[in-house]
Amino acid sequence: MKRIESGLLSAFLLGSFSINLLAVEELDLITVESTTIDDKFNSKSKEVSNVMTINSNDIEKINPTNVEDVLKTIPGITASNVGNDRVKIHIRGVDNHRYMGEKPGVAVVIDGVPVQQTSGKIDLDLDNIASIKVIKGGASYLYGNDAIGGAVIITTKRPKGESSSKIETEAGSFGFKRMLLSTNQSFENSDLQLQGSIRDSDGYWADAYLKHKSINGKYQYYLNETSDLTFGLDYTKRKTGDGTSVHGESNAILDPTSNNDISYSAFYDTSLVKTFLTYSNDLDDTSNIMVNVSRYKDHTTNLSTPVTDSLTHKTFRNEEWIQNTLKGEYRKSFDTFAFMAGVDIARNRQTNNSKANVDYTSGYGRSVVAIDRGTITSDSRLDENIEAFYGELQNQLTSNLTSTLNIRHDRIKYNFVDNLNYKLNVAPSYNVNSYRAGLNYKINDNHSAYTSFSTGFRTPTASQISGNQEGIAKYPDANIPSSLDSEKTYNYELGIKGKSGLFDYDAAIYQIDRKNYLGTKAGSYIWGGIDDEDGYTFNMGDIKSRGFELALNSDKKKDLSFDLAYTYLDSTFKEYSIVHKTANALGFGRSAIPAQYSRINLAGNQVPRTSKHTLNFIIDYKATDKLTISPEISARSSYYADEMNKFKQGGYTLMNLRANYKFSKSLEFFAKIDNLLNKNYYQFTNVSSSSFDNTMEDATIRVAAPRAYYIGLRYKF
Repeated sequence: MKRIESGLLSAFLLGSFSINLLAVEELDLITVESTTIDDKFNSKSKEVSNVMTINSNDIEKINPTNVEDVLKTIPGITASNVGNDRVKIHIRGVDNHRYMGEKPGVAVVIDGVPVQQTSGKIDLDLDNIASIKVIKGGASYLYGNDAIGGAVIITTKRPKGESSSKIETEAGSFGFKRMLLSTNQSFENSDLQLQGSIRDSDGYWADAYLKHKSINGKYQYYLNETSDLTFGLDYTKRKTGDGTSVHGESNAILDPTSNNDISYSAFYDTSLVKTFLTYSNDLDDTSNIMVNVSRYKDHTTNLSTPVTDSLTHKTFRNEEWIQNTLKGEYRKSFDTFAFMAGVDIARNRQTNNSKANVDYTSGYGRSVVAIDRGTITSDSRLDENIEAFYGELQNQLTSNLTSTLNIRHDRIKYNFVDNLNYKLNVAPSYNVNSYRAGLNYKINDNHSAYTSFSTGFRTPTASQISGNQEGIAKYPDANIPSSLDSEKTYNYELGIKGKSGLFDYDAAIYQIDRKNYLGTKAGSYIWGGIDDEDGYTFNMGDIKSRGFELALNSDKKKDLSFDLAYTYLDSTFKEYSIVHKTANALGFGRSAIPAQYSRINLAGNQVPRTSKHTLNFIIDYKATDKLTISPEISARSSYYADEMNKFKQGGYTLMNLRANYKFSKSLEFFAKIDNLLNKNYYQFTNVSSSSFDNTMEDATIRVAAPRAYYIGLRYKF
C-alpha cells in the first residue's frame, strides 16, 4: 500500500508540474485557503474537498436546542443526541458501529484546538458558536490524530469592530430555560466581546437534566494597521444526568423515559476552561503569519458501571484532561502558486482515577473479592506529546485549473503510567504521514468541479496497548499482539458546486476505505470468547463507506427559499469477524455448562446505524415583512441495530416548525415546535452482536422525545 500511495503522490506532483509548464497565459493571484488557527482565509472558490460551513446567521435562524439541530442540515453527518445538548458525531459512516465511550473518529476543533471529547461526546457552549465548518473524509492532513472520518471546526464569537449588545431569553418543554447577555465594544485601538449564558432543562428522559453556565470573552488589540493580538477566555460549568436509554423493547413501550432503568455512565459534572492568545500579522499584501498558544482544561466526574438489578452505580470516576498547544503558520502568495507552512506542538496530560461508589463484590466462585466503598479501583496518568509539521501548496496550472497538495507529519509519543500496577506502564510512539491531493476546475464564473484523495489516521490508545500487556502476562501462549498499527482511512471524492439563478449547490460522490480497524475479537463490549486472546485489541479488518451527498440552498432574500441536505450512504464491513455467544452459561460448580461461542464472519454486512437515505429539508416563507415561517422535514430510512444485521429498525420522518417575528430592527420573537406530529420512534438502537441476543429484549434503546415547544425573545441594541 505504501508503494501505491507514493506512486499516486508522485504522479500528482509530476502532472501538476507538467501542466503548469504548458500554461502560457497571465494568471490571477491565488491564496492558500486552509488554516488550523483562524478562519479569516476561508473560501470555497478553489476548494478541492467537500467542505460545508454554517455561519452565525444560519445558526441564529435555527435557534438550536443542541448541536444536532445544526449538523443535520449538513449532508454526510450522523449526529446522535445523547441527552439535552450532548451530541456524538459521526461522518460518512465511520465508527457508527461504536456507541459507548469511544471517540467517533472525528476531530472536533474549537478555535484551532482539537479538544478532548468526554466519552466521545461534545461538551460546548451552543450560544458561543459563530460558525461550524465540516470537512468530510480523512482530515488528518490538517488536524492529525483521530480525524479518520473528518473534522468539525467550531469558531466561537469574536469582536465585531462595532459597539452593539444583545439579550436573549427562551423557555420551553421539559423545563427548558435559557438566558443570554452579550456585548461588543469598539475602542480606538481595540475591540472587546463578552458573553454570559445559562441553559437549564429537566430533560424528557428521567435523568437527562442539564445545568449549564458559561462566561466567555475575547479582547482584540491592534498593534498597528497590519497586526493584532487576540486574547480569549472561556469558562463553562455543566451538570448533566445523561440517563436516556432503556434496556429492551418491552421497556421502550412501558418506560420510554427510562425512569426504572440506569445508564452505564451518568451524572456528569464538568468544568471547562479555555484560554488562548493569537498573534496575526499581514506582512504585506501577499503574506501573513499567525501564532497561537492555548490551554484547554476539561475536568469531569461521573458515575459508571451499574450495580446488577439496582438503580445505583459501582464506580465514581474522576477525569482531567489538560491540553497545552502552540501553533504557528506562515503563508505566501505568488502569481501562479501559494503555500502555507505550519507547526503544531502539543503537551497534553490526562489523569484518570476511580473508586467504589458502593460496597460490592467482584468475581465468581472462589475468586469473589469484596470491594468496600471508597476503595481506589483505578489510577492512571497519560502524557501525550505531539510534534507536527504541515503544509499546503496551491498551484494555478491554467486559468481554470488549480491543484492543491497538503502534507502533514505527526510524531506522537505516549507515556502511560498505571499507579496501581507498574507492569502495565507503556510508552509507545508513532510517526505518521497524512496528505491530500486535489484538483479544482473552474467550468465558468458560477460553476466548478473538484476531486481529491485524502488520508486520516488514528493511533492505538495507550490503554489498548497497556491492556494487551496485561493479557500477554496472563496468557503468554496466546496470540496477543504487543504492538498495534495505526488505523488509516483513504478518502476519494469527486464533486461539482456552484450557483444558478435559483440556488447554490454542492454535490459529491465519495468512497472511504478504512484499514487496520482496531477492535476485539470478542466484539465491541463483550469480553468472553473461544480463545484467551479474544478479549484483547487487534487490527481487526477493513470497512468501506461510499455514497452521494447533495446540498441545495436557495436565495434567502426571496419570499420563499429553501435548504436541502440529502445523503445516500452504503457502509459495509469488508474484512471483519467476531466471536458471537450462541448460548448463555448454565448451572454452577462441577455441573456448570459454559457459555457457547462461534466465530462469525461479518464481511459484506451493513455497518449498524447507517441509514441508506437521510434527508433534511427546510422552507423559509416570508408571510409578511416581519413574519417568517419555517417548516422542516427530517427523514432517515431503516438501519440495522447490530453488526450481524439481524435486527432491522424502521426509518422515520419528522416535521418541525419554526417562526420568527420582527417587531422592529431590534426586537425579535422566535418560536419552534419539535416533532410537530408527535411521532413515536427510536432515536437510537443498539444490540451487541457478540452477546446472546435472540430478541430485541437485549437492545439498548433511546426513545425519542415527544412534541416539544419553545418560545423566546431576542433584543439587539
